[in-house]
Amino acid sequence: MEEQSTPIEEQPINIEIKSSEGQFQNPTLSLPSKKDLIVIVGGNNSGKSTFLREVVKTIGETAYRIDVNRTILRGEGAQNKGYYNSFNSYVNEYRANSDDNSQKEIQTLQDFFGLKDTERTPIIEWYNLYFPNHIYEEREDPANTASPMFLMVNGHSITKQGSGMRATLEIFVKLFDPKIKVLCIDEPEIGLEPYLQKYLFQAIKDKASAEKKIIIATHSHHFLDLDHPANNYICERDNDGKIFLTEAKELKSIIFRLLGNTLSSFLLPERILILEGPSDTTFLLKTLTLAGKDIYSIHNSRGNGNVSYAMQSITQFLRFNKTHLSVYNDKLHVIVDKPGDDVMIREWKKIVPEPDKQICVLSKNGIEYYYPERLLQQIFNTTDNKEKIVDDYLKTKPNSYNNIPKSKTELSQLVASYLQTKDLDDLTNELFVFVKALPDT
Repeated sequence: MEEQSTPIEEQPINIEIKSSEGQFQNPTLSLPSKKDLIVIVGGNNSGKSTFLREVVKTIGETAYRIDVNRTILRGEGAQNKGYYNSFNSYVNEYRANSDDNSQKEIQTLQDFFGLKDTERTPIIEWYNLYFPNHIYEEREDPANTASPMFLMVNGHSITKQGSGMRATLEIFVKLFDPKIKVLCIDEPEIGLEPYLQKYLFQAIKDKASAEKKIIIATHSHHFLDLDHPANNYICERDNDGKIFLTEAKELKSIIFRLLGNTLSSFLLPERILILEGPSDTTFLLKTLTLAGKDIYSIHNSRGNGNVSYAMQSITQFLRFNKTHLSVYNDKLHVIVDKPGDDVMIREWKKIVPEPDKQICVLSKNGIEYYYPERLLQQIFNTTDNKEKIVDDYLKTKPNSYNNIPKSKTELSQLVASYLQTKDLDDLTNELFVFVKALPDT
């Protein structure tokens, strides 16, 4: 029997992009040619636009770059013969630019009107397939097919639309240009509100193919390829200002950075403080406010009367965030009474990155031991010290001291209402010391 040969895995072929402007870390930057869509993210001045320029200069006439200066639409109406005669020189000059802060002679509307009817139709159809506001052609004089033609949106010329809609036209025109084999788009999100950015990305992504490779440089998380994470790259500069690309490994972190490195951008709390019971919450909310830590949201584990349930709840909360919300790994903080069994405490310290700063295990069992002594004396009309007041208060059922009954919730509310900033200066109060040391951002 003839032995079957094992297929040899095809070696990846790379596109070597040359550094004509001398801004790359190495003489060339390598891109895998098999990828039909490549997304590049990076901060301002990280080199994204420079890289796109170099792609076009390296590949030549079959590559084209759509830059950020595309929101101005000129050449409306009748075709301009002078423009078409000069088109090639405009393109060559545009390709040779070394920055984006130059006059752009290319006129997208003229490019559109210069196409044959059969070439314009798929552009309009593709646009209308993805965008809720449809575009359509209309003559200046509907009764005269020889009159100038306008591209319309909602009864008005596209030149009278917002910058976002104007900026998308060149993208759609070039998506359907058969001469362009590699299309570079700089900041496709320009002028578009977020939900429209998602539509545009899908329109671009669906058009990417082996015959039309598309490279996007963006600041928007809506243009990351979440379905194929390996298509995303980070553009950066080294200490010498030289550009280099790395494959994006952790998209959650990239999205977080693109949204400003703040969880409030997601309408989520910046930091979370996990407590055992509801009476703790009332007191800690006031303490956080006085300490200037308003960025904290409190998670109450409902531990009153069921400490073991609270401990399990906290454990599950920490595990969940470790796995599913990694951005919270260093933003979770825990305050608990000292448990009889500290097995769970040891597990928590393995979960969070900085246990000494994130976990506070109080030496006494009861938040009441951390109320300021002066306030307990005031509330219970006594001069006894705090230890005696709290010891006897917690032993009494229902809770009271000096014949003054107060539930834990009532006591917490009273202490919170009387608490002042100066009370937090007590260095013998380990709870106050921990709260004041919590990060402010």
